[in-house]
Amino acid sequence: MIDDLPSLPLNADFGDDIARAHHILLSDADVEEKRRVFFRWVGRWQPCLFGRLAAHAAKGPAAAKGLEVDVCWLTDTDLACGANHISATIQQARRRWKDRAEQGLASGFLIMFNSRRLAFAAPGKELLRLGLFLSDLYLIEHAPIRPDVIYTEAAPLRIDGRLHLFKVGCNIFYSGAHGTRNHDRRVPGGLMFSMNSPGHYANSLYARGFFDSLPAAIEFVRDTAFRSIGNGGLGASDVPSQSWHNRRREEQDGCPVRRLPAYVPPDFDPRSYSALYHTDVLVPTAVTVDGARVSGPYEASGVEVWPNLLLDYITDERFPADHENYGQFQGHPVDDCNRYHNPWQARAAWNDEQFRY
Repeated sequence: MIDDLPSLPLNADFGDDIARAHHILLSDADVEEKRRVFFRWVGRWQPCLFGRLAAHAAKGPAAAKGLEVDVCWLTDTDLACGANHISATIQQARRRWKDRAEQGLASGFLIMFNSRRLAFAAPGKELLRLGLFLSDLYLIEHAPIRPDVIYTEAAPLRIDGRLHLFKVGCNIFYSGAHGTRNHDRRVPGGLMFSMNSPGHYANSLYARGFFDSLPAAIEFVRDTAFRSIGNGGLGASDVPSQSWHNRRREEQDGCPVRRLPAYVPPDFDPRSYSALYHTDVLVPTAVTVDGARVSGPYEASGVEVWPNLLLDYITDERFPADHENYGQFQGHPVDDCNRYHNPWQARAAWNDEQFRY
């Protein structure tokens, strides 16, 4: 499948930031140096502020606000060993991450396929097919993975001696997203899976004493999410952010953000936002296949907009077990023998006003 990938030209535009990172990431440098360069890029050019926080973990817990990610770094040598090797390597790293997540030490997990061929892979149906196949090697409990579906990982956390599982979002990033409808999912070096659990993060912050209460930790996480929305379009002056805040209706109460960034309007809606893709879908068809360059305003350009993406799950409210928000910030208690279990069902996303799953 990798051999079948159409390739971007050697002079392809990835932006100056990614081009600089590629000098190391696509070289013969050792993996540790490549990881340093990658996280240096994340700390400056990743729109998601959770990623930026995690990029500072090497400076200590205070610099990263207590957020760390584990990384499974795979190379062309690994890819040459075949699917069984790749899957086994990922599953071993996945369990190591969950062991640290149980202690509150890592709320995120990255799987980096560092490969020149993947870095220069052109958007298209072949890249979509590869993304689905690599997803099968990771989320083995959900295989075969389908496009345009929300798949959720599970992160364990021990709270007051009892093990709880939290939902973890799963997304794919890749170099060839630059300038396309998937621009905000661009990364240097190849193709990457990114898993992050804001709920696990908030609960771990409280459990480790970073905040005096869980509501205070959740408020910090909510503010970070608000700042991440609308912060895209980096690395290309003609590409606006591919997510943006909706405006609040008059009858809704506001939810001010401390030190409001310029890209967050004062009357933003704290409950929903818009984007060019469903931000929870693992392998989205339209934006992965479409390699055309885009620019705003998006509503007038004819591309699909998802205007009803919700933020109501960032709360200390308790939900019944059959509610879609259950497991986000409210942990699901399990026995210790289920620390590696993933109980969350896949859900297809539909672009409508009621945001039905």
